[in-house]
Amino acid sequence: MKINKNTIQTCFSFLLLTTFYFLLTTTTYAQQVTLSISPPIVETLVKPGKSMLIGYTIQNLADPTAIIVKVRSFSPRGDYGEMLIDTELISPVRFSLDNTNIQLEQPILMKQRDTTQALVRIRIPEGTPEGDYYFTVLAETQPIAAIGGATASLAKASIGSTLLITVTKSGFVETKGRIALFDIIPNFTMKLFGKTYKIIESSSKVPVVLIVQNLGKNLIKPQGEVTLRNSWGEKTIFPLLSQNILSDSKRLVKSTEGVNTNPFHSFTISGYFIGPYTLSSRVHFGTDNTQLYATTSFIGVPIRFGIALLFILIISTIIIVGLKKRNSSTIT
Repeated sequence: MKINKNTIQTCFSFLLLTTFYFLLTTTTYAQQVTLSISPPIVETLVKPGKSMLIGYTIQNLADPTAIIVKVRSFSPRGDYGEMLIDTELISPVRFSLDNTNIQLEQPILMKQRDTTQALVRIRIPEGTPEGDYYFTVLAETQPIAAIGGATASLAKASIGSTLLITVTKSGFVETKGRIALFDIIPNFTMKLFGKTYKIIESSSKVPVVLIVQNLGKNLIKPQGEVTLRNSWGEKTIFPLLSQNILSDSKRLVKSTEGVNTNPFHSFTISGYFIGPYTLSSRVHFGTDNTQLYATTSFIGVPIRFGIALLFILIISTIIIVGLKKRNSSTIT
C-alpha cells in the first residue's frame, strides 16, 4: 500500500504539537479553602472616649493561603436576620490591630492547620453619638503564587464574626418594640356573617409567624412565649428563642419548642385539631415591665376524614341500592 506524503506530514505535525503541549502546559489544581474564626459574635457597651481590646482566633484548616483581616460596617435587612455588609468601613468608631506581625488589610501567609490571633483595638472617640454600631470582623483569603510553577484556581472565601457595639454615656439602653405580625398560615379562610375564619385541616400542621419590630436605637432581645388553647381549656406553651433584633429593624422570632424546619415560619404546631383554638403571644424585653400581647385563632375541621366518610357512604349507598334491585328482580 502506498502511503501519501501529505498523510506522513500531517501525522508528524500532530505528534510534534502533542509533545509540546505536555512539555509546556503547567499543572492546574483546585485550592481548598476552610477558615474558622472565634468568637462568632461579640456584644459590648462602651462609653465615648474609651477603648477596648478583643482577641479573634483565626484558623486555616485547608491548603496554605494568604489572608487579610478587615472590619466592615453592616446594616440589617429584611425580616429574617439578613445583613448588608458595606464595601467600606462607615463609622466614627476606629479600629486597629495591636499585633506586631499583622496589620489590618495586609496579607499574611497561613499554612495548613495554622492558627493566628488578631488583637483588634476598638476606640470610641469623644463626641461619638450614642446608639448602636454594627460591624463584622472578616478574615478573607487572597490570591497567592502557586508552588512549583503550578497554576492554582484562585479560590476566594471569607468568614466573619459579628461585632455589636452600643455607645452610651450613662449605661442606659432603649428597649422599645412592637409585635409587627402574629398569625398562622391556614389551609384556607371562610367568610361568614362578615367575619373571616381561618380553617386548618385537623391532621395538618399549623405554621405560626411572629415578627417583632425594634422601634428603638439599641438592639433588643425579645423573650416570652406563645400559648395554644383549645375550647375545653387545655393549653400548650411554646417558649420564644431570645434573638438579637437590631435597631430600626424587624425579625422573625423562633421558638425553642415545636418544629422549625421552614425559615419563614417561627415554628410549626403538630397535632390533631378539632374545633376552635386560640393562639396568644406574650413578648417582653427583660429590662423593664413592658409586655406586648397579640392573639389569633383558627378552627380545626376534619376535612379529610369527612371526605373519606362521604366516599364510604356513597359507595355503601350504591351497593345497598344495587342489592335491593337484585332482590326485587329475584322475587319478581
